[in-house]
Amino acid sequence: MPFNTIWEEDGIKWEFYGHVTSEEIEEANGLFFKDPRSETAKYQIVHTLQTESVEWKPVEIVDITFLDVAASQSGLQLKIAYIADKEKIRKKIEKYIEMSRHLNTNWQFKGFKNEEKARKWLNSQ
Repeated sequence: MPFNTIWEEDGIKWEFYGHVTSEEIEEANGLFFKDPRSETAKYQIVHTLQTESVEWKPVEIVDITFLDVAASQSGLQLKIAYIADKEKIRKKIEKYIEMSRHLNTNWQFKGFKNEEKARKWLNSQ
C-alpha cells in the first residue's frame, strides 16, 4: 500500500509514494468515505512529491469522479489541494478535476508544489 493516511482535525492528508495504481487510489478514496470523519471534513491534501508514477486508467478516473461528484452534490463541501511536481502526475490529477467540474462538482481544487502554500490556501476563506 504505497500511501499513508493522516487524519487531521479538519480533513485528511494522503502521502503517496513510489508507484501508485488505480486500485490504491480507489482504496484511499473508499477509506475516506467509510470513515465517519469524512462527513465533517473540510479538506483533502493529496501529497505526491514522493510518487514516481501513477497508473490511473481513464475509466477508473471516471469511476472515482462520479462517486466524488455524487458526494459533493449530497452536501459535502471540500477543498482539495494536490501537491505535485511531476508533469505526468499533475496531468492525471487535472483530468480528474476537469471531469469533476464538467459534472458540476461544488468542490474546490488547486495544485501546489509545496505543502506550505497548500495549507495557506486551505485555511483561506
